[in-house]
Amino acid sequence: MDQVKETLQKNTSILDPYAAMVPALVDLAQKAGVNPGLILAAVGSVAMLILLVIQGWTILLTAITVLYPAIHSIRAIESDGKDDDKVWLTYWMVFGLFNVAETFFGFVFYFIPYWDWLRLVLFIWLLLPQFNGSKVLYETVIRKLLDQNKDLIEMWISKVSSAATEVKKQGLEQAKAAASDPTLIAQGVAAASAAQAKINEASAEDAAVHPSEDPVVAE
Repeated sequence: MDQVKETLQKNTSILDPYAAMVPALVDLAQKAGVNPGLILAAVGSVAMLILLVIQGWTILLTAITVLYPAIHSIRAIESDGKDDDKVWLTYWMVFGLFNVAETFFGFVFYFIPYWDWLRLVLFIWLLLPQFNGSKVLYETVIRKLLDQNKDLIEMWISKVSSAATEVKKQGLEQAKAAASDPTLIAQGVAAASAAQAKINEASAEDAAVHPSEDPVVAE
């Protein structure tokens, strides 16, 4: 038992400086006869366990579909080869398209029995190099759809770009018109004058209530 306790204290000693910032943990560690880092680790473990019970599925799905690919994507960026870059870029594109589809048609997907498990299996198939599902899905489905609808996609991109430019232009014109509108300028000046009058009035009232008590120096 003492050996287990000693091992735990050794492994959690790195947390001692952080636990020392919380007096309650320090007091509890002194009463228990252990280092504060062990108490902090215990509290963190309990909190993590509660979080896993409440949001365990969401955490698992995020770890598999986001964190794991993110780590491998960073390794691919740092590596000299380009093949792994293409693999993970393809995954993220499929992941993005899937999220867009789920955003607009998620209510349809959730009518499918055991959809959460099917979704997890689908992402595992997309991720694992043994299957290379993202590449297969891109080459067999997505690329064909993009090639067939290339002109339509370019047209919509052009429309969205034109609409954004027009909205920006109209916003600038309205801002210029508002800045040069004499009525608005007059209203602004009147508001500033009224505010200054209020300030002067308040200063005068304050001076009347608290007259100066500076002593008069006789000559």
